[in-house]
Amino acid sequence: MGNEIHSSRSRIPSHSVQQVLTRFIVFSLLWFALAGSNKASWGMGIPAVLCATALSLMLASPFPLRISLTCALRFIPFFLRQSFSGALDVMRRALSFQQLLDPGLISYTTLLPEGSSRIFFVNSISLLPGTLSAELNGNRVTIHTIDQGLPIWANIQRLEYHVAALMCISLQREESS
Repeated sequence: MGNEIHSSRSRIPSHSVQQVLTRFIVFSLLWFALAGSNKASWGMGIPAVLCATALSLMLASPFPLRISLTCALRFIPFFLRQSFSGALDVMRRALSFQQLLDPGLISYTTLLPEGSSRIFFVNSISLLPGTLSAELNGNRVTIHTIDQGLPIWANIQRLEYHVAALMCISLQREESS
């Protein structure tokens, strides 16, 4: 019976005080950025920050996450450009009187390792113009595109490069013969 108690405890993730405080501070700053300095907002903000902190720790990947500050500073403008470009593309298509759709599914094999970097990559695909990640199966990502004429493949490879750089990962594609 003693072994059962020990084994169930070993499944509970342990987090350092620094991890908990860092996440709490980041979520608090995010709440402050969204709600401003209104003290009344903290009545809901403190429970929200505590829940976000607890959930982020519970859902944290067992894989270590390294992020390069320099690459993060490069990723932010890339992210903003792609988000803005995607929003303009959707607006243009929505307001156009012409049929500007040629939807389809494409499959992409990522070289990013399993864990946080791959999940971040798959979730970021949707910021690219005309794309939405539909399924992740191992290292294969199925992507829905609104227009097969868009440079989807090049955009996805560029995004994968930026995510790899952001997370300090070296990508090596096999050369085709």
